[in-house]
Amino acid sequence: MKGNAALGFGDVAARYAALRPSYPKALFDFLEAHLDGPRDFAVDLGAGPCKASLDLAQRFERVAAVEPDARMLAAAPDHPRIERVNCASEDADFPEGGVDCVIAATAFHWMEQDVVTAKVSRWLRPGGVFFPFLYGPFFVTGDAREVFQHHWKLWAPFMDKRLGAKADYSRPMRASGAFSQRLPYSGEIAVTLPAPDAAGLLLTASYARAYMAATGLGEAYLDQLAEELAPYAPVTIGFPLGGVLGVRSN
Repeated sequence: MKGNAALGFGDVAARYAALRPSYPKALFDFLEAHLDGPRDFAVDLGAGPCKASLDLAQRFERVAAVEPDARMLAAAPDHPRIERVNCASEDADFPEGGVDCVIAATAFHWMEQDVVTAKVSRWLRPGGVFFPFLYGPFFVTGDAREVFQHHWKLWAPFMDKRLGAKADYSRPMRASGAFSQRLPYSGEIAVTLPAPDAAGLLLTASYARAYMAATGLGEAYLDQLAEELAPYAPVTIGFPLGGVLGVRSN
């Protein structure tokens, strides 16, 4: 996860940690249903403030949270089973065949996917799983939808082209030839928030923040969006979920 995008969220790390939703239990149940053997060691690539790492720590004895932005790792709560590794996923290294599970939670689209997948295939033991997944882009339901759509039209031209590749996370798995199964996952989650928190969450999106940077807008834009959403609060923000789970060949 090299380049500016890898370090693009650290300045909103506290907001990201507080407002971005956790992943549903069903997603991790899906992971475990396709993982045979031990649950000793898992790796979370692009871990951010360790939201998904915390879920892994409930199911694995040890978790390595790999994140290139130290500010994001600093926003994560301490956990005795989680080791923070401050580096890009492309530079991470773990013992060959020594990992049971690798995930990338709403981060794989920022990575050099073929490089990372080749590394993951070396780290995983036979039968281990690689599960890159993500949520987004956000959508708003109810009466606040019109406000959101107005701002979305401003943000959309600033969406990074790498986000368009997210739908085919199976491609680097197929290219590697290391995975005997590739299983799709889909779902949806939603959060309902007061207007200031809803605005803060929406403005953690990379494309919204790119728009703010390009137009020179600062925190006043956050206040403006919260004010526009306020008459329709609480605001429900939805997140489509998708991903692909690969099982390492024997």
